[in-house]
Amino acid sequence: MTRVEDRSRRRGTLLGVATVLALTIAAALLALGIALFVAGLLTWVHRGHVASAWARTLAGVGLIGGGACLAALGSLAIGWLRIGRMGSRWDDAAVSRLLKFAAVIGFLVALMCLPFGAAIQAAAHGPWFGWGR
Repeated sequence: MTRVEDRSRRRGTLLGVATVLALTIAAALLALGIALFVAGLLTWVHRGHVASAWARTLAGVGLIGGGACLAALGSLAIGWLRIGRMGSRWDDAAVSRLLKFAAVIGFLVALMCLPFGAAIQAAAHGPWFGWGR
């Protein structure tokens, strides 16, 4: 085995481990995001918990977006692994573009919703911490 083949094999192994890790984290984020989203929607019926409901709902949407971003990137990595193992190029450029688009949209949703959810939750509990007195 030559040095180039050894490096290529190590890169493939590293990319495979990173892909499995990304997909595992994505599954956990998606599950947590769905749970928070559902909990947020269910707390909308209580009149006094509107801020907490907003915070949970936005956090859930943000985590779902983050999980979708990681899942799309993991799927792209699987496509790249397939290129390296088969020795041919990945012909389906439309799928590649769609996965990149999903990753960007998921990232932007997470980037928008998570800080707003955290800010709403902090503002709702601010008086408990002595803020605004």
